[in-house]
Amino acid sequence: MFDRERLTGIINRFVDSGAETGAAAVVTKDGEPVFRYSYGLADAEKGVAFKENTICKAFSCSKVITSVAAMQLLERGLIQLDNRLEWYFPEFADAHYIRDGKKIPASRPLVLRDLLNMTSGIAYPGDGREGGDQISSLWGELDASAKEGRQLTTAEFARKAGKCALVFDTGAEWCYGSGADVFGAVVEAVTGKRYGDYLKENIFKPLGMDDTDFYCPKEKLDRLAVLYDGAGENRKVLDWVNLCIYDYTEDPAFQSGGAGIFTTAEDLSKLGTALSNGSYKGVSVLGRKTIDFMRTGALTDAQKKTFNWDSCKGYDYANFVRTLTDPNKASSLASKGSFGWDGWTGTYILNDPTEKLCTVLFVQRAGAGTTELSRALVNAVYSMI
Repeated sequence: MFDRERLTGIINRFVDSGAETGAAAVVTKDGEPVFRYSYGLADAEKGVAFKENTICKAFSCSKVITSVAAMQLLERGLIQLDNRLEWYFPEFADAHYIRDGKKIPASRPLVLRDLLNMTSGIAYPGDGREGGDQISSLWGELDASAKEGRQLTTAEFARKAGKCALVFDTGAEWCYGSGADVFGAVVEAVTGKRYGDYLKENIFKPLGMDDTDFYCPKEKLDRLAVLYDGAGENRKVLDWVNLCIYDYTEDPAFQSGGAGIFTTAEDLSKLGTALSNGSYKGVSVLGRKTIDFMRTGALTDAQKKTFNWDSCKGYDYANFVRTLTDPNKASSLASKGSFGWDGWTGTYILNDPTEKLCTVLFVQRAGAGTTELSRALVNAVYSMI
């Protein structure tokens, strides 16, 4: 059913043209792999081939994993999405934003739903709006603590974030930010476990995601892809670090629920299969109704005004994932209700419970996000159903 030659040809074309250095793809249908392929280089200087088990920095594909953790807590009655964030971290009781140099109290308390829907106003570093310098300074403090060998923990980061100004009133807009990192700390507060330990026990080990963690062990470093700035003739090894994600060889104190996962295309496809098919090799991480909830967009009309990235056209958003609502606007052949996200390094996952289809595509290029390669591959895959 799936034309392997056409799919491999698409990947080869993007690598051979110099658009990407290397790539790996895994497609599953009805719980089984129907296409596995890799091409190009994970380390161009050493001539190391890119493989399906090449370990990559997933960056924001980490948020899909954090979403699953949140949905598990919801299933188990351990949280409700309208629970106040201050119940877990009292520092958020003083939620406020800055306008014209004045501190303005938030019109309502921050709740867990605000984190999951990226409507909290807890920004990422570099947000130029008034008050955004405070969260930027916190990320700078986190980076300095990592360099000094006494890194802030996940919970310490959340407590300090609670003292920072929001960049807008609670729920007023959609703003991509640090909400998933704070939610990792919520998981810790609810379960009494380190965030990474919770993920291992409830997601990674059950699914056999043996190459997935917040670091790459020394014995696996030969499989860690180099993160490049650009590709082709302009390619160079990235000489700076984004969001404090270093080449960790030991478990970092700060386990970033928004960007910190190291994983492989093969491993992430196991989770994607569980989300699209309902289970992977008989293992389910969420119930069917929970997956339906997870992929139900929740943005208001006002919030959608700032949910305006090119990669979000035709999508709604909630629970740290985008969900396809208008295939024509998205220029996508995928089914309505397909959901997933991408990472800053070009990691990409799309889960489709309607067709029980999951597509995972990995590259390692700084600033890549949803690549032209991932768009082309998805449309080719759907054309073959």
